[in-house]
Amino acid sequence: MQKAKRFHELLRDAREQAHQSTEVMGILLNMDEDDYIAIERGETYPDNDTLKRLCMMLEWNYYDTQRTVINEIAARPGTAASGGEAALRALQSVPMEDGQRSLGGRDSLGARMREVRRTTGQTVEIISMLLGISPDLYRRLEEGAAPPDALLRRISMVYDWNYYDLQALLRTEQARSLQPHRIGTAYPGASAQSGRLRALMQEMEGLFVGLPDRDQQFVLTQLELVHQTLLKLRHAS
Repeated sequence: MQKAKRFHELLRDAREQAHQSTEVMGILLNMDEDDYIAIERGETYPDNDTLKRLCMMLEWNYYDTQRTVINEIAARPGTAASGGEAALRALQSVPMEDGQRSLGGRDSLGARMREVRRTTGQTVEIISMLLGISPDLYRRLEEGAAPPDALLRRISMVYDWNYYDLQALLRTEQARSLQPHRIGTAYPGASAQSGRLRALMQEMEGLFVGLPDRDQQFVLTQLELVHQTLLKLRHAS
């Protein structure tokens, strides 16, 4: 039986069949030629955004290709998970109720995800690849960042959780963060406003990560203007 080709071999074959050079592939993928060659040699793997661009260029199914990459990474010596399929089954095998308590006994999406990860023994890298996000964004989700709707749907699919239950959970989390702390607060409305600010910043962070670089630069410019306005208001008060 012929051994199945690995991701980097499939990529090299596809490039050669298209009669493209490694230099052109690097340009099309917005990366250095050396970085592309490292992927084609099997020395490294593309990040999620690059993988999506590759699949569009080569007309590959993104989810099938992503699963191939996950399986190969997970099969490396020293990787905690036994493979992408095993990781997915492990995530779905833990009932939601096992991860419903966060610090202080409060339920949160981040606490559920953290508990499932610890229970299954999966790595942040494997779970973030299954979700199609960066490890940094996954860590922020565990810490309480609110995911955008598309990511929330992806979470519900990967974990086999009810999407509408997760929506309700996020609304409860947001409402909780808006509750003012009245005891010992000179200005009762201040805590409520700070809670609204924290919730808005968490939601913005989740949306920001998925934007193209040009849009991220635009958003950062606007935020810097807001920052300057806050400084002026603080000095004037």
